[in-house]
Formats: sequence, structure tokens, C-alpha cells
Amino acid sequence: MRYPPLIPLVILALLSISAEAEVKVTVGPTGHLVVPVRVNGKGPFPFIFDTGADESAVYSWFASEQKLARGHASQLSGGTGDADETTTRIDTLALDRSAIHGIDADTIPDRVDGVKIAGVVGADLLEGHLAVLDTDCGTLSLLPRTTKPTSIAGPDATSISAGAIKGGKQLTLPVTINGVAGVATLDTGASSTILNNAFARAAGIDPTSGAFQEGRPARGATQTPIPSRVGPIGTVNFAGLSRQHVVARIIDLPVFDDEGYTGGHALNIGVDLLQHTRISIDYESRQVWIAPSRCK
Repeated sequence: MRYPPLIPLVILALLSISAEAEVKVTVGPTGHLVVPVRVNGKGPFPFIFDTGADESAVYSWFASEQKLARGHASQLSGGTGDADETTTRIDTLALDRSAIHGIDADTIPDRVDGVKIAGVVGADLLEGHLAVLDTDCGTLSLLPRTTKPTSIAGPDATSISAGAIKGGKQLTLPVTINGVAGVATLDTGASSTILNNAFARAAGIDPTSGAFQEGRPARGATQTPIPSRVGPIGTVNFAGLSRQHVVARIIDLPVFDDEGYTGGHALNIGVDLLQHTRISIDYESRQVWIAPSRCK
């Protein structure tokens, strides 16, 4: 009896594993990246994929509609400030083969725009995996941490030992705007990029000029509005990428102070700057690999 060669079988097995681990990512009506999540075995429901969130959360309307149990009194922390909340008890929150159990999820106030997104996927659901987001392919893979990152990220990927913020799980990386150095948070939960006034001034950007106009307010998880100015900020460089003619919002977010950047140069890298990229994240080792999308 002749047996098929071993190598093709191994390749087929690896392809099968990758296929099982891949979920579709869509751009929702709010401009956020949305992934399918199952809650207590039901769904899938649309959740925002947010590397800028420590913990996963659900919106208030969804908790009520699904009759999810109330948890305990707590404080909800978001980009625009803090607010009192009552958490929501969830038995199982699952994204593909990744699941967390018995959690007190944050309960987010309903969106003022009325869009019915169910919740937010945070770092707690991504830990223990190599998370691979390809923005052009519209895919998210949660692979075992034993997967060789370089084989997934590709030979043209830039490897970054990510920094950390005070008291949080978010990943930070060096960034420049018009050659001026700062620190950026990798925030797929932000539909657009935001920088603070200190960074803008240092980079020669004047948000009071005629090139800027009043932008939509930042609201964050608490839905607290903070005014913004939106306009051209020039060239942004990070992780081997150069983005020219970038348009961004300038806001002194309270979270920048909470993260320890008071008076410093702070920026949130939003979905707009992550187009055409393939991002691989290992939260445990705090390593990030960024490369051009495989579907570019």
C-alpha cells in the first residue's frame, strides 16, 4: 500500500487549524471593526473589536434584551472619563474558539447615535492567543501562542516590544508626527486617530487654524462628550509604516492623564491608520508584529 507524502498532510492540517480559528471582521455603521461573539451560547452578536479595552463589555440595551443577570456596583472607565455602573454577569463570552467564563462585564450606556452594537471585545478575550487581524482581508484569527509568530506575520513584518500604560493592559509603541516623537496606544476600538494638544503643538500643528474645523465629540465608553478639532496633522510614522496627509482629531482625553501622559506627546492609533495592515498581537509577551495586509 502506498501512503500519501507526509508534507502535504501536515500542510493540510495547518490550513485546517487556521480555517477553524478565523472569523470575519466587518466595518460597522459607526466605522468600528465588528466581530461575531456568542454570549451564553447564543448568537453570534456584533461586538466591537477593541485592543484599547482591558475588559470586554456589553451595552445596556443588550443586557436588558438578553435578560442577563446584574452584577455589582462598580466604576466604568473610558477614554472620556469615569461613570458609576452596575456590571453584567455573563457565564460564557466566546469569540470563535476563545472563551472566558464567569465574568462581571462592564455595562456601557447605550450609544447616543442609536446604533445597536451588542458590546465590546477587550484584551481579556484575546489573552492566551496570538491574535492576528488583517484589515483588508477582513479576518481575525485567534491562534495558539505556540504558533511561530514570524510564520504568521510574514517576513516583511516589523516586530515591536510594546510598552504599557499605567494600570492597564493596552499596548503602546513609539510614533512620530512630522518627525516629533511620542507614544501611541494601539486602539482598534477607535474609528479615528486622536492626539493631544501637547503633541500637536510640538509637531507644528495649530488646531485653531483655518485648516481645522469642529469635529464630532469623543464619547468613549461612558458616552461623555468632549469637543474635538479635526484637520490635517501631516505625516505619522510607526512600526515601519509611513502615513502621509493624515487627518485626525485633537482632544485632551482624560484617559491620557490617567495613562500618565499629562503634558506628554500622546496619540491613539485608530482604525483609519490601520488600513492595509496585518497586525499580530501576543499580549503575554507584549509583542506586536505589523506588516502589509495579505489582501492589499
